[in-house]
Amino acid sequence: MPQEEITPCFVEMRNRGLLKVGGEDGFKFLQNLVTNDLHKLERQKTIHACLLSAQGKFLHDFFISKDGEAFLLDCEGGERTKDLLKLLTMYRLRSKVTLEAQEDIKVYAIGDERVFEKPDLPEKDFEEWDKDRIARAIADGSRDAEIGKSTLSDLNLDETAVDYTKGCYIGQELTARVHNRGLAKRHLVPVKFETPAPAFGTTLIYNDKNIGDMRSSCDEIGLALLKDDLLPPSKDGFYLL
Repeated sequence: MPQEEITPCFVEMRNRGLLKVGGEDGFKFLQNLVTNDLHKLERQKTIHACLLSAQGKFLHDFFISKDGEAFLLDCEGGERTKDLLKLLTMYRLRSKVTLEAQEDIKVYAIGDERVFEKPDLPEKDFEEWDKDRIARAIADGSRDAEIGKSTLSDLNLDETAVDYTKGCYIGQELTARVHNRGLAKRHLVPVKFETPAPAFGTTLIYNDKNIGDMRSSCDEIGLALLKDDLLPPSKDGFYLL
């Protein structure tokens, strides 16, 4: 039987901001800071990347695209946009770079692609998108990360938002070491409860042992940072708590 054709649809993202990085040193400036390789934008529209602390801990993630010779960073909105702008301004030093920030913008997701203009497609609820994200164990910025504490392996971003061949960037040493030596001992995983999921940071106990803590959630499902050797039983892709 022929496969049923799936109609594309979009979802309006929540709490998004925008940083525009321009100037003749814009490429070099960003390339030396972020975890992914900007050269990929020669063959794809968007890349996912992170800005880390010098110790390799998560500070921000964003989706980078090009606008002429400038770079657009689709990032978390509000105070998080302000913080990212502050960090980039600090790193700018004498580089010939311009930085412009918008703390509240409209961003629309079509599958894994993001656009800034509202698509002429059917719209689905954010909660539906959120549940799909959780089932796929995809982190959503500070909803799942402890700023300045989480590693990219904790957040399952060590494969999707990092290029291990691009050369140096801030936090590169720890990120590469954890990846190359397989040192990660905990990860974000989808969990399911019989009642609404507990709040971010709640300690999760199974068999009288602390197995990790709660991160983002939607109704009775969510993401939790659990120790790999203490996972509870699973069903249909979710660990049951």
